[in-house]
Amino acid sequence: MFVRSAELYDGIYHFKDYARECERLRTLINAFVPSAGTVLDVACGTGEHARFLQSNYRVDGIDINEDYLRAARRKNPAGSYVCADMTDFSLDRTFDVVVCLFSAIGYVRTVARLEQAIACMTRHVGPGGVLLVEPWFAPDQWQTGTQFIHAGQIGKDKVCRMSLSLREENRSVILLHYLRGTSNDIKHYSERLELGLFTRDEMSHAFGAAGMRVRYDPQGLMGRGLYIGTSAAVASHCVGRC
Repeated sequence: MFVRSAELYDGIYHFKDYARECERLRTLINAFVPSAGTVLDVACGTGEHARFLQSNYRVDGIDINEDYLRAARRKNPAGSYVCADMTDFSLDRTFDVVVCLFSAIGYVRTVARLEQAIACMTRHVGPGGVLLVEPWFAPDQWQTGTQFIHAGQIGKDKVCRMSLSLREENRSVILLHYLRGTSNDIKHYSERLELGLFTRDEMSHAFGAAGMRVRYDPQGLMGRGLYIGTSAAVASHCVGRC
């Protein structure tokens, strides 16, 4: 999981063009579910996508980070936000559109948990709905030894983050160090992230095993691709068990 502070997360990711991504999302939703009115954002983070989608749809979300959920509720007060794991949740309702964005699917780490997560999301897709999943990198795309520095601001505080990419078997490993400068101190945070590196076949198989027809858009919302799952008939009351 990323650092628990929602404001630090948003401060670092100020460069991410959520508005443009949501324009692309609306185009896709209109193409696949023209009458869509409800969206479930799985691993919703701090709710930045909902900020730009809430004028068109009722957007609800789940995440395992309560601090992020509090931020999401402030940005989208009309939405319902639940603390839950993407591999095992039941909201007792379905949605026209279910999304899992910004490569959050990588946090399941293993193929078995990938299949559990896709199956659970699928059970929350209503009849004629669509499941949109933005993947993490495939094994042959991941580069080790890469370093990045991102900087931002939280109010008057300056923040920066340096990352280093590593690999352990079929998992990408990212070492992250944060600095937050206040008027009288510099605070340091660090974390280690592990995300599963799934092949296109593994991703596609997970959709197929869940009963979804899947197509792959290599560009997606931000260049990482997008898996688009559709089903002709999904029972409207099939979410009781994940």
